[in-house]
Amino acid sequence: MTVQATSSRPEGKSAGAAGLGALLQLGGFLVVVVTFLVAPLLALAIAFLVYTVMRGRNEAKRRAGASPETPTTGFGSGAQ
Repeated sequence: MTVQATSSRPEGKSAGAAGLGALLQLGGFLVVVVTFLVAPLLALAIAFLVYTVMRGRNEAKRRAGASPETPTTGFGSGAQ
């Protein structure tokens, strides 16, 4: 009969290593989730800013192009 002197299972992580691993995993999860949540909102905000700037430029061009001598016609112009 023989007696086994060594442990049959491998040694696990220490408590500090396990805690650090859990914190790193939680940090990675938060980075990925926040990236996927914030990126679409950021893209929408940038698109809205571009739309606002372009709309403002088009309205300024329209106002600059119209002169008081130019007769306006069409719906809402007040002409009869």
